[in-house]
Order: sequence, then C-alpha cells, then structure tokens
Amino acid sequence: MQEDKFWSVIEATRKAAGSDIDGRVEALEVQLRKLSLADIQGFQKTYDSLVHRAFRWDLWGAAHVMNGGCSDDGFIYFCHWLISEGKERYEAALQDPDSLAEVERMDLFELEMFAYVAADVYEDKDGDDFECDTTLETTMPSGKAWKEEALPAMFPRLTAVYGS
Repeated sequence: MQEDKFWSVIEATRKAAGSDIDGRVEALEVQLRKLSLADIQGFQKTYDSLVHRAFRWDLWGAAHVMNGGCSDDGFIYFCHWLISEGKERYEAALQDPDSLAEVERMDLFELEMFAYVAADVYEDKDGDDFECDTTLETTMPSGKAWKEEALPAMFPRLTAVYGS
C-alpha cells in the first residue's frame, strides 16, 4: 500500500472517531474491513515501516516528558498513538519532537490496541499468514540516547506544558 493511501485510511479513522482517542481503534477496524486482504497486509507493512521510522531516542524523550515517564513498551505504544494522530502530526514530530507541545493535553499518550487492528481484521476475513514486524522488541532506537536530566533542555516547550 502506498503511503498516501495509508494516510487516507488513518485520516478517515480520525474523522470517524472524532475526539475519542480510544474510538480510533474501532474506527480503524471499520476502515480496514472495506479493504481486500492484500490491502490490509499492505496497510500493515506501511504501518510497521512508520513505527520503525519513529523508533528514535529523541521521540522517546518527548514521550517520557509527555507521559511523566516512558518504558520501552510504553514508547512503542506512544508510536502507535503518534501514527493515529495522522500524517501532519507524525511528520512534524519526526521533524521536531518538541512540536508535540501543541497536542491537546491527555493523561497518557499511548494507543497500544491500534497496532493490532489490521491483524484482527485480516484473520476475521479468513486471511492466512498475516505478516507483521515484531523486531522492535529487539531493536535499539536510532539516534543518541539521552539522560533524563537533559530532557528539559532538549524539549523546552514540552517541559513547559508537562513538567520535567
């Protein structure tokens, strides 16, 4: 699946869910049910690629500030939330993680279940051999690791909104 088509599915999902972040999971399911098995598999390949692009130390630092801490699993769930925010927010965060200070404040910036929707829909449609990338659990984020005390200087806008 081409990235433009992927992002159009995400945008339709966001529009359907409105302000309900958790509702994005069900809304994505509705969107994916409209697709062929091949397109669902293509959606997942693009999704996995985007998660890997976001799997960076600087974004982990931003997630740490926004969530008041962030485990390795929590960071992956943050990446799922970030993708669910749409192309514009995703690309802006990759360009400048501190730009996430513009996001409306929530208790937790994670959306774990978003990652499982394509596999569930694929299986429900009697698809066999669904492929998804599970290498993040054994991969180090790209970029330079940070120390917690350095985060306020790295993310002054986020720190002003969420504290240190």
